Amino acid sequence: MTTAHRLADLTSPADLKALSVEDLNHLCGEMRTALIEKVRKTGGHLGSNLGVVELTVAMHKVFDFRQDKLVFDVSHQCYPHKMLTGRYDRMETIRRTGGLSGFCNRFESPYDVLTAGHAGTAISFALGVAEGMKAKAHPGQEVPWTLALVGDAGLGAGVAFEGLTEAAERRPQMIVVLNDNEWSIAQSVGALARYFSRIRSSRTMQVAYERLKDLGGKLPWVGQKMNDLGEVLRHVLIPGHIFEELGVNYVGPLDGHDMGTCLDAFQRLKRMDGVHLVHFLTEKGRGYEPAKSDPQRAHGVSPPKADETEPEGRVEVRSRRSYTGIFGDEMLKLAEEDHRVVAITAAMRHGTGLLEFSEKYPQRFYDTGITEQHAVALAGGLATSGIKPVAAIYSTFLQRGYDQVFQEVALQQEDVILALDRGGLVGQDGPTHQGLYDLAYLRALPGIHLASPRDAVDLGRMLRAALAKGGPWAFRWPRGEAMECLGPEAELRPELVPGTAEKLRSGTDGAVLALGALVEPAWEAVERLAIECGIELELWDARFARPLDLGAIADIARRHAWIAAVEEHSLNGGFSSSVAEALADLDSQVRLSRHGVVDRYIPHASTREEQLRACCLDADSLFQAWRAALEPSPQPFADPV
Repeated sequence: MTTAHRLADLTSPADLKALSVEDLNHLCGEMRTALIEKVRKTGGHLGSNLGVVELTVAMHKVFDFRQDKLVFDVSHQCYPHKMLTGRYDRMETIRRTGGLSGFCNRFESPYDVLTAGHAGTAISFALGVAEGMKAKAHPGQEVPWTLALVGDAGLGAGVAFEGLTEAAERRPQMIVVLNDNEWSIAQSVGALARYFSRIRSSRTMQVAYERLKDLGGKLPWVGQKMNDLGEVLRHVLIPGHIFEELGVNYVGPLDGHDMGTCLDAFQRLKRMDGVHLVHFLTEKGRGYEPAKSDPQRAHGVSPPKADETEPEGRVEVRSRRSYTGIFGDEMLKLAEEDHRVVAITAAMRHGTGLLEFSEKYPQRFYDTGITEQHAVALAGGLATSGIKPVAAIYSTFLQRGYDQVFQEVALQQEDVILALDRGGLVGQDGPTHQGLYDLAYLRALPGIHLASPRDAVDLGRMLRAALAKGGPWAFRWPRGEAMECLGPEAELRPELVPGTAEKLRSGTDGAVLALGALVEPAWEAVERLAIECGIELELWDARFARPLDLGAIADIARRHAWIAAVEEHSLNGGFSSSVAEALADLDSQVRLSRHGVVDRYIPHASTREEQLRACCLDADSLFQAWRAALEPSPQPFADPV
């Protein structure tokens, strides 16, 4: 490759047009090396990006995505795309505060059509884009192409097939690029994954079919009959015909790491009309040695940890574990105690702490793939049959199963526990993954219990209370570490009755109601106010966002003129909104100070802690806000008579 064609010298995807296949292969090697080097420093999705280097280069070589459009599914495989679209010199800022997003972001580049982070949606969105471009085209005008890059696990989401069937009906200029590496985050599961496995193993039959078809073309007298026979064999032996039965032209399976093959496929499809699905076989983590032994761990890597010292004035930390790890440990205990306890997750057995559970109790574990709607409805059905399902789903992903939470769980008053990991700010993953809306969208449903533990002790106690009392429950905890015990030991705490808060500290100057993980910074701020300013605040762990402890709130409102409500959630519709509603119903004149996430989408940052500071939810910000609200203002000097 000439010096002018080095990765760092590419100014736009248009520079690829003049490059040979050999040049492109050299470029792919350079991109792969750069990905490994940069992502190991910044953290991020490594394996998925290493697997799509050739595909990405080939798409940008054949299509012009200033007119054509490329829609990513999830978009955790968009780093090569960023490198080719003018962002290579900023790759070392990826997932860092003020830097590049770890996903596609339409506010970052005109080449990013969809700000994406959830799976299964690309085909439907791409169809809308394609239909829109078709509608705007003048008669006789060539309509640009729309491509949707989808993983085999993403295609397993029901909405992907909904989009595919509608696309087959509408027949726009659209190509679904299926990146089949047999993995999502973990290994792909379910019948569709087995179906793609059959296609992978059918390549010999595909070659035989192509040769038979070629031979038929050379024998004029028997050619048509041989072609008919070949078509029959194709449908019998090559499973990809299911897409053609839907009306989608299927091409594949093809080697997604062979540049010539990739280019040829895209060039041929570009000369055709209609909807196509081109199936590429790729290797997740290609070129990264650790991925060969553990593709799941190579999916995402963490940056080196900075040497951080504990700031002064923190609540004493006895020990810490991740909320996710604590939940996983508690699930193992519950499963041992009660054979009816089962676990459900939607392609997140590792991310939700259920890996060990799945290994120890495989018959009581359901990984449904990227299908949150199905996972929640499945939980409802299991509960109807007397099973005790615990569905562990990220807060941001449960939004996708909201209708099932309403109908199959809440309306039926099923004994289902929803364990919402990543409830709150999530640091590097950004706006598509922030878990800031679960209280608002769940609080509207009658009969559901919404709880949030402040430490490891209460996480376990809450799970047991939910199993004992029944009905639909949802717990939320953040992406972070919890103290083993914050406050009284378990035996000294009040019973976990739904709708009861726990008083942690007495005070005469006002009261603070905090929920979940934000009890800790609220406690730090309250203690500091007492020591530095002589302001004594009463502190409560609300424990429940629904039902609220209305008795405690009424009592607090009678005794205090100022109350603060603290939550790691959107201020719109969350815990502090429910406190405001309760005070309004009491016709209370108390001053309410609400602390949560303001009404905007929160961008990615290097850490969750940095986002907490930006949202004024850290201990120091709370201290400053409450001191300003409660410290007496200095009296002005009187004018001399």
